Amino acid sequence: MTTLTLSPGGQLTLPPDVLQQTTWKHADKLVMLCLGDVLVLRPALSSKTADISDLAGFFKRQSLPLTTEELCQPVELTEEPAL
Repeated sequence: MTTLTLSPGGQLTLPPDVLQQTTWKHADKLVMLCLGDVLVLRPALSSKTADISDLAGFFKRQSLPLTTEELCQPVELTEEPAL
């Protein structure tokens, strides 16, 4: 995990090892989405505005959606869940 320090002017500097994991270059425009304490950065698309819709497809679904019938089925708990 990398720790960053916020400057008095509100700036963050990304360390070289973090930048090497991206395709970003100096002076690239980025779109930022704030989710509470989480910041999501991604390159801005020049043909679009810096709008939340630019993030479409960024958060991919990990599972198939459930039908209403599947959501309404009772759950049978046979053992205590592992924590």
